[in-house]
Amino acid sequence: MTTAHHSKTDRKATYRLARICLTTALAAGLLSGCAAGGPNHAKFASSAQAALGKGTPEKAIALAEQAVLAAPRTAAYRTLLGSAYLRAGRFEAARQAFDEAMQLGEDSGKAALSLALADIALGRGNEAVDTLNTYRDSIPASDYGLAMAMAGQTQTGIAALTDAIRNGENTAKTRQNLAYAYALDGSWGEAKLMAQQDVPADKLSERLQTWAFMARPEDTRRRVAALLGAPATAEGAQPTALALANFPDASKLAEEAVAMAASQQSSNGDAAELAKAAATAMPAPQADAAAPQPALADASSEPASARLAAIDVAPSAVAAPAPAAQQMVSHPVVQPVHGARSASAPAPAPAGMKGSHVVQLGSFSSNDGAQRAWRHFTARNRGLAGYHSQITQVAVNGRQFWRVQAVGFAGFASARQMCQSVKAKGGVCLVMADPAMVTPQGRPAPTRMAQR
Repeated sequence: MTTAHHSKTDRKATYRLARICLTTALAAGLLSGCAAGGPNHAKFASSAQAALGKGTPEKAIALAEQAVLAAPRTAAYRTLLGSAYLRAGRFEAARQAFDEAMQLGEDSGKAALSLALADIALGRGNEAVDTLNTYRDSIPASDYGLAMAMAGQTQTGIAALTDAIRNGENTAKTRQNLAYAYALDGSWGEAKLMAQQDVPADKLSERLQTWAFMARPEDTRRRVAALLGAPATAEGAQPTALALANFPDASKLAEEAVAMAASQQSSNGDAAELAKAAATAMPAPQADAAAPQPALADASSEPASARLAAIDVAPSAVAAPAPAAQQMVSHPVVQPVHGARSASAPAPAPAGMKGSHVVQLGSFSSNDGAQRAWRHFTARNRGLAGYHSQITQVAVNGRQFWRVQAVGFAGFASARQMCQSVKAKGGVCLVMADPAMVTPQGRPAPTRMAQR
């Protein structure tokens, strides 16, 4: 049997399941249960949180997986699961869990840092740098600097950590992170001078030897595991049954199921009746409460001899689950093109017309990083949601990059206003004329219809 046939069969089964769920829900006058997975998800999550706090990540994983399976589109549960995977050294699974949580609306610096650490462990340094830079304003300087150094950007990490110390964050944590960044850079004289400020003299040689052992470029997994106190050899991806792709947005699934039901025109006429009932009963997606923002541990309370593993990525208590009537559509992904604009945002070009200018928000090493960055930018700058996103793959000196631009600005002034708003919230941007609107002679091209 071919893969295509399997895919078609699975899709039909999914539609049948959706139709059964809708029929049952409509008959009962309820819309919970199709995607919420029952009432025990909060209990599973709470128990997983407790297990993680007690230092038993494997137990936390088992419980968090049950919470995700019960409420698969709850971002907080996938964040919790990612933290458990990370503490167990299961970096492939952790990366997938954090990535899917961020697809569902998780936008905290803690989740971004955790995703970056998982990427670093897997040898995906460029992708980690993309994430760290996108969330630079949400990650403490001491964590950002060390993570950048571990991702291969040692000079950037050293500069960030040095600035943090100069700006008052002169703690044992920051000093030791800077010492380790120097070691990763191969600057052993500076590493020794910085490390000896907090490490006893009889332990200094051992500390430097440990760093030298972990400084080899190929030891990314070992470095991250040592930082987190996790096993260095743990394997195992996330169970395929938990993959977010298996749990599409409930409202979209319902729309597709209704469309299929209507097209089949079953002999007893119940398909048309179901389509009509579901179209009127299905609620529109609702905005979720802010994702949890767990705080990092206060490094100033650490003893002077504190070890390097100063990045704390354990999650805070999981937020209370949404009411049953909202769980079916919880944590929708931000829709960048059709979202509402803030009252102060510059007006986009008239509907159907292509603007003259674009705001470039960055270049990234992967399409996933570019998509994640756009979600982050629109979450922080709601005015961007009124514009189109344009992600373009380009080659620069033999390397592939994905540029993220907001398009549709009706003039330089409106684009500059948006760019200033982005910069005010910690982002970077560049205003430029839309290349598609400039002729070879350098004159603006005639206005044309935008591609939808």
